[in-house]
Amino acid sequence: MFSKIVRRTMVVALCVVAGCVTGRAFGGAAREDWGDALSKAQVAANEHRYADADRLLADFAAKYPGSEGALESAYWRGVLALEPSNRDGSPQIAAAFFETYSRAGGTLSHRVEADILHDIAIRLQAGQPTVAVASPAPSTATAAVTGAADLKAKDSEIQRLKDELAKANDELERIKRRLTAPTKP
Repeated sequence: MFSKIVRRTMVVALCVVAGCVTGRAFGGAAREDWGDALSKAQVAANEHRYADADRLLADFAAKYPGSEGALESAYWRGVLALEPSNRDGSPQIAAAFFETYSRAGGTLSHRVEADILHDIAIRLQAGQPTVAVASPAPSTATAAVTGAADLKAKDSEIQRLKDELAKANDELERIKRRLTAPTKP
């Protein structure tokens, strides 16, 4: 009987220790991978390869959902979407990312920036000037935690919008070629 209790206690202790080690290894890997992913995304953005930068950030968030880096990726994807030379970005997409980031709650590195950029994106979307106008502080409901499913749904909506934009651009190119093609007399 005593040896059964000792064995069970040791098994439980090993499981707890294994869980702690696994948790730390995952957290450490997520932190290390986040630094690498952000660095690569920033290089891509500096080279005006916004789609690549966005993909790197989205892939990280999908690989480590709920991690600190996954939350931060929403902020940086919003920043990239606001870049005027990013053909795949828009104020609407940026606002969605900033809203997702701000709703996460807790301590966020870029909360103030995200709230300001969200307001700018909303104003740009509505065609309003971005001159400072008094706006209400975010409510506690806005600070509610957004689940991974919500982020995934927004990502799929963004991808759908990007696909529609690509189709429209392809159609415009086809029309341009047809209009500029020499006509036979």
